[in-house]
Amino acid sequence: MTRPTALKAFLVGAPLAFAALLTRHPTGSGDFYAAVSENLTPWLTVHYGGAVLFPLMALVIWLLIRDLPGRAATVARIALPVYAVVYGVFEAVMGIASGIVAGTGDGLSRAEEQGVAEAVNGILSSPIVGDGGVFSSVGSIAWWIAISGAIMALRHAGAGRASLILLGLGGLMVFHALLIGPAALVCLAAAAYLIERRRQPAPATTLRAQPA
Repeated sequence: MTRPTALKAFLVGAPLAFAALLTRHPTGSGDFYAAVSENLTPWLTVHYGGAVLFPLMALVIWLLIRDLPGRAATVARIALPVYAVVYGVFEAVMGIASGIVAGTGDGLSRAEEQGVAEAVNGILSSPIVGDGGVFSSVGSIAWWIAISGAIMALRHAGAGRASLILLGLGGLMVFHALLIGPAALVCLAAAAYLIERRRQPAPATTLRAQPA
């Protein structure tokens, strides 16, 4: 496999693999502790995988704008590592830590399990690492800044409209609940395919200005 072919396979394959993983994301019922504890194995499987794949999505965007000049591309390159680190912390705590703590409730007395449930639900409501907390918000904003910068840079380089729309829809990945997350990642994979298909084979600083 040549280097360009391997790169294209990664840019398309990584989002599709993540989409497939997110179809296994549990939804559960009741409160957060119940949703996690009732689906502990798939919950931890998805979030262990997400700990690798969320940062890899930053690499996908980075590679799509590789060598592109301009302020928009520079802003995207600054935002991407911020997203990868900050959102990665949020996912590790909300996903992995909550799953590990929830797993300790198995076999405990009712009173002891209630303490575990309060600890897990406390993670969800934390203003720092919880859902809608500082790490989630900053990471999501950095992702959207990176997506916006990438769209502007690629449009200036001649990417087709369809690929840019798909890339924008791919930004919805941070809402990674069932249906939204997988669909957004399929859009990201499709955008990557269209962008790479039109990239010039010479030292690539521009794309062919063709309609998608």
